[in-house]
Amino acid sequence: MPKKIKLLFRNRSLEMGGTENVLLTILHELDKSEYEITLLLNYHQGEFLNRVPKEVRVLSIGKGVDEFSNNKYLKLIQKSLRRLKYAWFQKFPKTFYQQHHLMDMDYEVAFSHYMYDDILNSPNRKSKKIYWFHGDLRNSGFSEQGNLEIIKKMKQFNQGVFVSQFSKNIVEQTWNVQLENAGVIHNPLSTKQILEKAEEAPLQDFGKIDFISIGRLFWQKGFKDLVLAHKKLIEEGHNIRTLILGDGPQKAELTQLIQENNLQDSLILGGYQGNPFPYLKKAQYFVLPSYSEGYPLVIAEALLLNTYVLSTNVGGIAEMITSDQKGILFDPGVEPLYQAMKQVLETPPLINEKLGQEIISKNKEIFQKINELFHS
Repeated sequence: MPKKIKLLFRNRSLEMGGTENVLLTILHELDKSEYEITLLLNYHQGEFLNRVPKEVRVLSIGKGVDEFSNNKYLKLIQKSLRRLKYAWFQKFPKTFYQQHHLMDMDYEVAFSHYMYDDILNSPNRKSKKIYWFHGDLRNSGFSEQGNLEIIKKMKQFNQGVFVSQFSKNIVEQTWNVQLENAGVIHNPLSTKQILEKAEEAPLQDFGKIDFISIGRLFWQKGFKDLVLAHKKLIEEGHNIRTLILGDGPQKAELTQLIQENNLQDSLILGGYQGNPFPYLKKAQYFVLPSYSEGYPLVIAEALLLNTYVLSTNVGGIAEMITSDQKGILFDPGVEPLYQAMKQVLETPPLINEKLGQEIISKNKEIFQKINELFHS
């Protein structure tokens, strides 16, 4: 029997997010007869922990917040000890690597830019080091010097992966660099699993769904714009219902905005749903009003389920919505979003019924590239 290829993936945690969703898809779909996979987290926490395949070994440097005491003073001590433990790992990683048999990994993958330092400082000098980059570096939240440091680190890896050509072009053109060790691999889907879950009975009945949007509730995702665009359409007499699935720090603000405008009957905050696919399949249109994205999986999921897409033209989304039979692209903001929603209500689009099959074929090509990456 051929020797398995040993892969180590690094991420901060498995809290709900697009990056974590992509990581889990890859962990599920890689052939376990060919790969021996370890996932090393900084902290053992997150809603997605129970979604890790049983064949994947999960290690954590520190405990998760759910394992902390309810006593606030003891919790502060535990958090401080956790930070010290991670700092110790960063300074002396070899001890941890030897203890957990990580010195013979063939590939080490920094699945977010927060993990670049840890992979580059790995005591395993024989492994190939690979980075993933998921978004628009201009919106990283770092200073200009911080962005330059990220680019400097990218050049030190053996190989790099950008999830869209847009993301790679932004780095190379904005900072006038050539990342010759990097390529583009679009985010993959677990297509079979999604199609099966879409046929399950939904946990809640939200009634008719004209527009659906899914994501973490924070300002960058543009959900406030969606509420205000929905309000304008209601005021014009359109009989529509919009469903937003997800949770996050903007929930209270959105709830108040909906109540202030008496939209409770037509705009529903459905919270986090472990299986959003029955709702996504049922909806007439999927809306992504984001101000910044990389290559959002949720658009590919909508297309797989033959749900027409209305999305802001940010990040690598134009690489996904390549014709008006798939969706409409528009600039971020309330007015462009309102116009796009109004357009499909007044002139329903012709939808390509073969969209799902196209996504399945493209997905096979994506996984072929991922497998080639781990055989290079």
